[in-house]
This record gives sequence, structure tokens and C-alpha cells, in this order.
Amino acid sequence: MKDFPIRFVLTDEAITPSAGLALVGYLLHQTKLDKRVNALRLPTVRRDVHISHSDVIRSMIGLLATGKTDFDHIEAYRQDD
Repeated sequence: MKDFPIRFVLTDEAITPSAGLALVGYLLHQTKLDKRVNALRLPTVRRDVHISHSDVIRSMIGLLATGKTDFDHIEAYRQDD
């Protein structure tokens, strides 16, 4: 990670629960997690599903990064692009 695009600055601004998602997203991109997870083939999972393995993993990591520990909390984001 020689070219780290995120700069940290000390301010008096309020930090929201989703403030760290940009950093988490960048780090996930650097690990190429999407490609690695989607390459996995699980014999009990159909291949014609519309939601990729990486979408589920990224969603759960995003929930954990905002302090939510249950996947049921994803419902609050169902209509959010």
C-alpha cells in the first residue's frame, strides 16, 4: 500500500458510524477479496444465484464496521444504492 489515498486529519468534526466505511472498502479492495471469494465453488450452493458470495461477505463486513453484529440489520439498507 505505497499510495494510500486516505489522509487522516485531527478536527473537531463529529464522526458518524459510517465514517470508517471508506477505509474498510479501500482495504477490502487491496486484498482482492471479491475475486478470491467468488472463485470458491461450494457444492451445496447453486451457481445461478443473483447474489455473489462477495456481495454477502462485503455486506457483513460493512455491518460489522458500523457496529452491527447480526445480518438481519441489512434490512435497513435494502433500498440504499
